Parts: sequence; structure tokens; C-alpha cells
Amino acid sequence: MEGNLFDIPGDLEKKFEKTISILDDHDRFRLITHYDADGISAGAVLSRTVMKYQKGFHTTFIDSFPEKVPKGSPIIFTDIGNSYLDRISEIEETVIVLDHHEVRDNNSSIPDLEDKVFINPHDHGIDGSQEVSGGTLALLLAITYDNTNWEEALYGLAGAAADKQAIGGFTGLNLQLLEASLDKGHLEKRTGLFIDGESIQNALMKACDPYFPGISGEKKKIKKILEDLEIDPDAKLESIGLEKKRKLNSLLVLSLLKRDIPVDVIESIYGTHYISPHDGLEVDILYKLLNSCARNDRPGLGLSLCLGDNKAFYEAKEIRDRYRKQMIENLKTLEERIEKKENIQYFYEEKKTRKGELAGLGMLYLLEQDMPVLGLTELDEDVDISARATKNMVEQGLDMGELCDRLAERLGGDGGGHDIAAGATVEKDKIDAFLKAMDEEVGKLLGSG
Repeated sequence: MEGNLFDIPGDLEKKFEKTISILDDHDRFRLITHYDADGISAGAVLSRTVMKYQKGFHTTFIDSFPEKVPKGSPIIFTDIGNSYLDRISEIEETVIVLDHHEVRDNNSSIPDLEDKVFINPHDHGIDGSQEVSGGTLALLLAITYDNTNWEEALYGLAGAAADKQAIGGFTGLNLQLLEASLDKGHLEKRTGLFIDGESIQNALMKACDPYFPGISGEKKKIKKILEDLEIDPDAKLESIGLEKKRKLNSLLVLSLLKRDIPVDVIESIYGTHYISPHDGLEVDILYKLLNSCARNDRPGLGLSLCLGDNKAFYEAKEIRDRYRKQMIENLKTLEERIEKKENIQYFYEEKKTRKGELAGLGMLYLLEQDMPVLGLTELDEDVDISARATKNMVEQGLDMGELCDRLAERLGGDGGGHDIAAGATVEKDKIDAFLKAMDEEVGKLLGSG
């Protein structure tokens, strides 16, 4: 261990020391990680790390705790686990849990077991919803294990960006890791719009994150806008002059200001891009590729591209292009699909893996900013719920993770997550009761009930 590299508490450092001892003492591991983009990021960092030291590994992606837990090797859970402390405590194998989600069950506490390590930033005064993600927690472990592992910065920070921790700029441990990566030359930076494509017109056609209502996906309107700005629609963004870039940025900012989009969201459409000099990939592009893989039930493809598979990289790009087109079509109709109660807004979405993204982007760019949004997907017997809030709501005391956990449990379901982004599952005949209870609780917390 290289010593306390960052401003982390000593008791957390001791947990890393114990984890490193486990890594040193074994030659094979089972890596079990969440299936979303941050989970892929965390799984990629640790897969690349154990592979570097010629240790065997098998990586599995999950959405909930597995019915059967693999035996025979130490298990590392990343970006998931804090909702299953009791079940993990019963596993016979040595277990490491790296999870930035808060423990919501009042009846659960972090166990103190000889063959288990539970690393949760919230237990050490670090905000896991804003200051560190699954990917950056895995990165912190990798560089603490060996200070030559800074090339993993790209993959770790992509996870933090995927969890929307870069909006308004990285903070906390994320920022410390970013700054150290830049200082050590493992990331470089440039400034520009956070859109990409074969041409400027193509980039705006595919722009769903950031999303520009009335512009994204509208070919004729985009062409007219670019002609008015005297910008060649077929030109690459990096090839046009600084003055034209400023004009385009100003127009896009104005389009969002007209919709009363929060300032920190508007500011995030233009800023610093962080690029790995090792392979030319940038954090923003990588997280969007991983997100597209996750949302299309292909987390394994995301891992493959992180492990250097060029075929996987190009396949992921194709998936991302299709996914962006689908998302834009969904976003265009989202406002029409919104139903409202007094204090919450919600919509139904057929595809489970898409509703969270729709809820998140809708909350950022389309929907009313004074009430959280819930995306609902009907399954065979249950309704799967994704809930999103804004930073302003969280600052007023709203905690969607706590509400999803408590209200779902009251109705025989389960839930949890972060204060700003969370989820739950309840039986179909309980969804009306869940929405009613959520509406009442949000009203109490935000002062309208």
C-alpha cells in the first residue's frame, strides 16, 4: 500500500489495507457488479487490475442479489451490496464490498467480520451520491494497491460521470482523483461542447445528453440554425473557428434558458473534456458508450471494450447511435405522457432499462423543476420504479433513496438508491398506494403538503 494518497479517514484506509491483503493472498476472484454504466466502470477497473497482475477472474453483472452465490473464490461486489448486508454476511467465501450507495435499512449495520470487508464512503463522512461513485471507488482501490495503476483513471471517472456526478464539476474524492490523474499525465484536457458526431449537424441530430428541446433530432431546424450562423452543417465541430463555436454555444444555451433549465445543467453542456493519452478515449464519450450498453442489456460488451476489444468498441458505437435516436424520439413525447399528482409527476415506459434514463434526462431538460419524476415499467407481477429529483430538491431535504426504501418496504416491496436518484419495486396492485404515499411524503418534505 502506497500510504494515504488522499484526504480519506484513517479507518477507511485500514479497510483498504485489509482489502489489499486479500488481493495479495489469492490468485482468482469472482467480480460481481451492477449492470449500469457505473457498475460496468467499476467492474472494468477491477477486471483490468487483477488481469494486470495475472490473477484469474470472472465478472458477472447483476441488477439484484443473485439467487446462487458462486463458491470457491473470494467475491468482490462493486456498485452493489449495501442493500444485502445480511445475505452477504452469510456467504462462506471471503467477500469485499465496494458500494457507494447508502445503507437504508435501519435494522442493518455494517458487519464486523474477519473474512468480509464492507467499504461504504457514507460510513466515513464521504457523500457517495456526489463525491465518489462505484467506478472511482474501484479506482481508489486500484491505485492504493499499486500506484502505477493510474491508467485506470479514464474508466473510473467514466463511472462517476455516468452517475451524473460531473454536473457542476467533480467534487470530493472524484475531484482529487481527477486532479491527480491530470498531474500525472494520465488524463489531458480540452474545452468544448459535450456533443459528438461525424459532423456538427450529425452531432445535434443525435444530442440526447445534453438534450436540446425543439432542436435535437430535428434535421430541417438544425440545418436552418447552422445556415443562419454561417456554419457548414457537414463540418466537424473541432474544425470551425472559435467565434462560430461561441455563437453555436450561445444559441444552445439560450434555447435551454427559455425553458428555465437549472444553471448548473446549462453550464454542463460546455466545459472541460478529459482524454486519456493512452488510447485517445475521453471520459464523456466512454461513459455514454457504457451507458448505451447497459441500457440495451449488453453490459458484457461494455466490459469488453474497456478491456481493449476493438470489435466491441465499434459495436458499442453502433448501439449508442441507435440508442440515442430512440431516446430522442422518447424525449419528444415525454411531456405528453406525464401524469401529475399534487407533488410528483410520473410516466409509464415499456422498456425497464430505458425509464431511468428518460426520467433523468426529463428532469434535467424537460419537466417541471419543483416536483420529482417517477418512471414506471410494468413487469409480470410487479412495477419497477425509477425516481429522479434535482439538486435543489435535495438541498431542501428530499431524499428519494430513503423514500423509495421506506415506502416500498411498507408495501411489501423493496427500494433504495441515492438522494437524487433512486428506485423501487412493488406489486402491481400496490402501485397506486405507492404513488399516493410518495405524493404525500414529498409534499411534507418540500412544504406543499
